[in-house]
Amino acid sequence: MSSFDKVIGYEAIKTELRQICDVIQNRRVYEELGARLPHGLLLYGKPGLGKTLIAKCFIEESGLCAYTIRRDKGGDGFISDITETFQKAKETAPCIIFLDDMDKFANDDYVHCDAEEYVAVQSGIDEVKDSGVFVLATVNDKRRLPDSLVRSGRFDRKIEVLPPSNKDAEEIIAYYLSDKKIAESVNMDDLAKMITYHSCAELETILNEAAIYAAYNRRPSIEMNDLVKAVLRTQHNLPDSYTKTSKEYAKKTALHEAGHLVVSEVLCPGVVGLAALRPADGTPRGFIHNCEDLSRKPYYILVSLAGKAAVELYYSKYCADGCRDDIKCAFTIIRNGISEEAMLGFGSLRVETRDLSYSENFNARNEAVTHAELERYMLMTRDILLKNRVFLEKTAEALLEKGTLLHSDIKAIRDSVTIVEVDV
Repeated sequence: MSSFDKVIGYEAIKTELRQICDVIQNRRVYEELGARLPHGLLLYGKPGLGKTLIAKCFIEESGLCAYTIRRDKGGDGFISDITETFQKAKETAPCIIFLDDMDKFANDDYVHCDAEEYVAVQSGIDEVKDSGVFVLATVNDKRRLPDSLVRSGRFDRKIEVLPPSNKDAEEIIAYYLSDKKIAESVNMDDLAKMITYHSCAELETILNEAAIYAAYNRRPSIEMNDLVKAVLRTQHNLPDSYTKTSKEYAKKTALHEAGHLVVSEVLCPGVVGLAALRPADGTPRGFIHNCEDLSRKPYYILVSLAGKAAVELYYSKYCADGCRDDIKCAFTIIRNGISEEAMLGFGSLRVETRDLSYSENFNARNEAVTHAELERYMLMTRDILLKNRVFLEKTAEALLEKGTLLHSDIKAIRDSVTIVEVDV
């Protein structure tokens, strides 16, 4: 059994780490081809993703003893610990030095990345280079470290640990549910697609909340409704109950969210994992959750404008809550695309330098072009909704009726209508 079996998912990362372990354990094989052990390994990514667990599994798999440096004191005492640990490791090589949460060794701001703690680490790495000491580090925010510390030659391998998705997410969810009683009616695909989590601790909290709901209601097992309630309360700060209402404002909010959903599904089928409509602060509030990040997709502008466009098909003088942020998002994407990425040619490109300033005419022209593009995208969004009006209306009605639409509910609606695809 491999030590890496303790880590769920992350197959690409584990494959890379197994390769480094093989270099450690079979160095002669590599040296015959002129290859050497990489200088250092840096695992970086958001907190709670299991970087420390992955690092510990790497140490165990390597078969080497390890010295761990973790900030547990301040000032000169910690700096002395760093220096002494590197010296001890050099004397007992081959071994590993594990720098856990290295970006917390010194200041929390970006300005003081030349702190003495980082200087001590850098000097230590140089001191043990080619002595049989392998340096392993975990970092939450790589930008807080000096470039001289994380450069090649000190850390040859830098691996980003991202939040798990797709199959990995399903496996992790299944692991955390293994000690809980889950109703047979729970759709695991729906569950995986409606949860967004940035750490395993966050996921564990959501599932624990669902178990509390089920136990409080004296149910024999956790049902899908318990899981939905936990997601809404924990991740979106929305009430866990829904009361059907026929108020006009609720209809407009349902249309707004249905607009976002329909454009998302037309352009990227299967992307919406959850849609909800809930009373909040005395007024209905809605949202959709995409199980895939669309923010970097070129058609995200259309998705952003879809809420406003959907409401205006039925209420021409009405702008639903949330439109201001949606419009601002679309405007910013267009403006940045024009002025920073030359989306419409180099004539509108803005290059920020000290010696270059732009005339009022240039700025006014760019703003006019941005507004014109915004109008063009709005027309495209309306066209998508008009061509898929049945899908829009069925979705809004279902959202108003149920209050919550899961991935399978959305798929059922989409499959019941004719989708008209639009070139964008």
